Amino acid sequence: MTPKHNNKTLIGITGSIGSGKSTVLAMFGELGAETISSDAIARTFTEPTSPVIKELVQIFGDVILDTNGAPIRSKIAELAFSDKSKLQALNELLHPLVRKTFLDFFNSRKDGSIIAWEVPLLFETDAHTICDFTVTVAVSPEVAWERVQSRGGMDYEDFQKRNQSQMDLEKKKSLSDFVVTNDNQREKLKEQIVIIDSEIKKRIKK
Repeated sequence: MTPKHNNKTLIGITGSIGSGKSTVLAMFGELGAETISSDAIARTFTEPTSPVIKELVQIFGDVILDTNGAPIRSKIAELAFSDKSKLQALNELLHPLVRKTFLDFFNSRKDGSIIAWEVPLLFETDAHTICDFTVTVAVSPEVAWERVQSRGGMDYEDFQKRNQSQMDLEKKKSLSDFVVTNDNQREKLKEQIVIIDSEIKKRIKK
């Protein structure tokens, strides 16, 4: 295959909320890939040290700030997923910042690196266009909700709103190079990732 990046390989990982994207990302890391998460990057912009607090307040109002003037992440999520215009404004603010941070990381990796990148909105933001391979993590809505419940901090209505804000899972699967099923059996998930990792490395060498 002809990689999209000189001497580096980029794997984009996506899936619905509660699908286990972070677990899959970590498994690629165990197999030698360098890993980075768009969610983790985005969280840095809703922390007390965020450089865009003023812009967040412009979108959502002072209600998102605690008594110390720091952003309340759960409040931002609640308001964003209850109002499509606010969610769009948040995405327009954060996505360029997240993408720049990711690209800085990617460009700093040495030649020959395989980079696994977790991106919830991989297809929605056209991030897949810069990936050499894409992987969708599939799971039933019931199992996804069980996982989200176990983490706490979100009710079923919020869970539904977040899912509805993303591309349909079947559509993601149809657009992906690889699809893995994550039904709570970690060993079976790892077996799938090992096979995909091996196939990607085989294609890189061609």
